[in-house]
Amino acid sequence: MIKTAIKIILVISVVLLAYKFLKDDSNRPYESSFLYKLNANEKSKLQSGDIILRRGYGLVSTMILKMMNEDYDVTHLGMVVRQNDTLKIAHALSSSVSNQDGLRLQAIDSFVHNSHDRTILVTRLKNIDSVKQEKIVNQIGYYYKKQLPFDHSFNYKDSTEHYCSELIWRIYEHNLKILKVSDTLTDVQKYNTLKTFYDPNYFDIIINHQE
Repeated sequence: MIKTAIKIILVISVVLLAYKFLKDDSNRPYESSFLYKLNANEKSKLQSGDIILRRGYGLVSTMILKMMNEDYDVTHLGMVVRQNDTLKIAHALSSSVSNQDGLRLQAIDSFVHNSHDRTILVTRLKNIDSVKQEKIVNQIGYYYKKQLPFDHSFNYKDSTEHYCSELIWRIYEHNLKILKVSDTLTDVQKYNTLKTFYDPNYFDIIINHQE
């Protein structure tokens, strides 16, 4: 009986540890020997304000992919923030898939590692310049300090919470007014898909692992 109880405890402990390990690995050391990553040449191309899209893991990502009918295999996006020689990805995550709710700044290697292989897509707003990029970085800093919660209701009209693409829209379209899309697009088409962020009318593709 004692041996059986010990075995059960050990199994439960392993399951709990595995769950914690797989739920959010963004703070784990980067192990370049086997992780999906961008190479040095690709990283050198990145600029602040670039949009990085990926397909994530898990049931939620699979459901999002089926619902949104994207042209690319993507379910999530973030924004590149270059700080000297350091590349961070600013993106909003739910506490249901992360140990931090809302906007986070994640090391780029960790962000890419949490992506399905060959799904990274990086785009850049057309006609962006260094002045606009600096304003974008300042906006990220502003929202990071506010620590607004993740918008689980996906209500793009509510500015007190935000989900991943809603945050980008708020910065690009509402706050800085550097992105103006066609009036023929409905709000649902704009906010509830990721297509605009790789639409060649508005963005250039810088890196495409899905070619």
